[in-house]
Amino acid sequence: MGKIERIEVPAADRERLEGLVRDRNTPQKVVWRARIVLLSGEGIGAVAVADTVGKSVLTVRRWRRRYRDQGVEGLLKDATRRRAESRCRPRQ
Repeated sequence: MGKIERIEVPAADRERLEGLVRDRNTPQKVVWRARIVLLSGEGIGAVAVADTVGKSVLTVRRWRRRYRDQGVEGLLKDATRRRAESRCRPRQ
């Protein structure tokens, strides 16, 4: 897994992310994801962002990576998860 030194947040994305943070109807999980990207775009390191947002460094890296790969749309939806094999089998 490569280390993300800094992400660039274009003005249009920054405006949209700031709007999400300000909007009282935005789900809180989207608000903190947007805050992670905004702070990272200012050049703040993962540890400092994690402390500011109140999430783990792993979480900060995950959402920075998702933004890098999918843009703002990637922050708005949760990733699908595979079901555990043990839960897929019918009970006997």
